[in-house]
Amino acid sequence: MAQSERSGRNAKGGVAKPERKPVRGSGADTVYETLRAEILTLKMEPGTLLDETDLAERFGLSRSPIREALIRLAAEGLVKTLRNRSSIVAPFDMIAIPSFLDASELLYRLTARLAATNRTQVQLGRIKHIHEQHSVATRERDMALMIRLNREFHLAIADASGNAFYANWMRQLLDQGQRILGSYLLDVSELGDHDLEGHWINAHLAIVEAIEARDADAAEAAGRRDFETIAVRMHERLTERPSKRLALT
Repeated sequence: MAQSERSGRNAKGGVAKPERKPVRGSGADTVYETLRAEILTLKMEPGTLLDETDLAERFGLSRSPIREALIRLAAEGLVKTLRNRSSIVAPFDMIAIPSFLDASELLYRLTARLAATNRTQVQLGRIKHIHEQHSVATRERDMALMIRLNREFHLAIADASGNAFYANWMRQLLDQGQRILGSYLLDVSELGDHDLEGHWINAHLAIVEAIEARDADAAEAAGRRDFETIAVRMHERLTERPSKRLALT
C-alpha cells in the first residue's frame, strides 16, 4: 500500500476526504423510489424544496443521479421544476379530485372493455402477474407499493386495449392522480379500514377474469366496480364531518 494511502493523504500531499458510503442499491433508481414513496405517503409535503446538494449528501451520491431521479418524478407530476431550476414537491390540487374521478371511471371502463376483446395471451399474463403482486402488497398494507402496482395494473390493461391513445391518456391520468390515491390510502390505513383489502383485491380479480374470458360487458362492469371501490370511500372520507355526530340536545 502506498504511503499516501496509509497516512490518509492524497498524492498531492493534502488530506484525503473520507469516501462517502453510498446507500445499498444506490443510484437514480434508489433515489427515485425513496422520494416517490415519501411523496405519495405525504411524508414529504407539497411545496417541500428538493435541494440537489442536500439530497446528494443524504444518499451519498453525486448530483447526477439525484437530478435524474427528480426528472423522472417531474415526468409523473410529483415534482415541479421552478424557473430558477430548483425543484419542489408538486402542489396538491384538491380542486382536481372530481375531474380525476370522472376521468378515471370512464377510462377504467373503456380500457377494460377493449382489453377483453383485443388482449394477447402475453398481455393477459402480465395483467395476471401484476394483480398477484398487488394482492400481496394490499394484504401487507404497503401503501407505496400498492399505488405503484395499481398504476401498473391499469396501464397493462390500457396497453392491452389496442389503442395507444387510451394507453397514453391512462398513463397521464394515473401519474397525476397518484397522490390523490396516496392521501386516501394513508387515511384508510390510519382508520384501520380492513374491508378495503377484500374489495380492492376482488375488484381487480373480476377484471382479470372478464378479460381472460373475453367478456367485454363483464370487463366494463368490473372496471366500474373497481372505480367505485375507491371513489365511494374517498367521497365518504372527504365529506365526513365529525360535528354531524354531535348531539346538541
